[in-house]
Amino acid sequence: MKGFASALIAAFCIQTAAIAGYCNYQMAAALLWIVAGLVIIHSVKAAGGGVQRRTRRRMRDALATIILVSGLLRLIILQLPFGGGDKFGLPAPKASSQSAADAGASSTSVDNSGDHTGIILLPEHEEHVTLVPPLPSMPRDVFDARHKNPVSIPFYGAYWFFKLPDTQPPPNSYRTHGTPSQMTFFAPDLRPLMMEAHQNLGKLINLACCREIRIEIQNADRYPGTVSVELVLMDTREGQEGSVSLGSAPVTSAPEDADSPMRETLTFPVPARASISQFDELMIRFPRRRTRIFRSAKIAIERFVLIPRV
Repeated sequence: MKGFASALIAAFCIQTAAIAGYCNYQMAAALLWIVAGLVIIHSVKAAGGGVQRRTRRRMRDALATIILVSGLLRLIILQLPFGGGDKFGLPAPKASSQSAADAGASSTSVDNSGDHTGIILLPEHEEHVTLVPPLPSMPRDVFDARHKNPVSIPFYGAYWFFKLPDTQPPPNSYRTHGTPSQMTFFAPDLRPLMMEAHQNLGKLINLACCREIRIEIQNADRYPGTVSVELVLMDTREGQEGSVSLGSAPVTSAPEDADSPMRETLTFPVPARASISQFDELMIRFPRRRTRIFRSAKIAIERFVLIPRV
């Protein structure tokens, strides 16, 4: 009866760990794997003698060792600072915040940890004036017969950091200035941390104007192959909302020093036909491997370059 109870507890822990891992509760999954391994080891030691029973004990001992080691490794991996950089500590959220009025979006998440559930990272204050193209005055076809050179648009948008199941930073999000290549944000409750960048152009641009869009980035992330960049073109007009993804491009550069980011250019071909015909906003997502989904990528956007069709 004791053996049956131990097997039942171990099976419950293993199945629950699998479900917790699928639902992205990685810490709970790791702890359940460890408990399952300890229960099996205890049942092995409590078993009697005999050749056949000793053989079964060895098999169970091997299984318990595999489960226990996998659980410990999983727990250790979750604690490793993948992505490098310093953690960015946030002040305690205030009872009433100006960002609550600015965000204007509802949140489906509940955070009782005392931390902010989202962050909006704005560009640093510049001491000099940066000249940008007069986007609102440009035609929808930015390349006419006289202007066939690429159009370069500096990044002046905002970075969003939020946790699932939210789809954008909630009203109590903390607002600050800086660049993600110099900061590392993390989710303390082990919910996946979503990272996006948004830049509204203030003007609709025909999708047919470009054959490709390039993104120039500054990469201070020291783990190449674990981060990608996805570019999404959006039409944000009321009643005409739509978007099209231009796909993802892996970040392959690897700076030796996080304080000396490397420049890298990512290219995104524009399809001849898409679900939208024009766009006025650029959204950039930063997909990361599961082992890094709780920490932000140390990548900053410098500019977008629109290449005309020939």
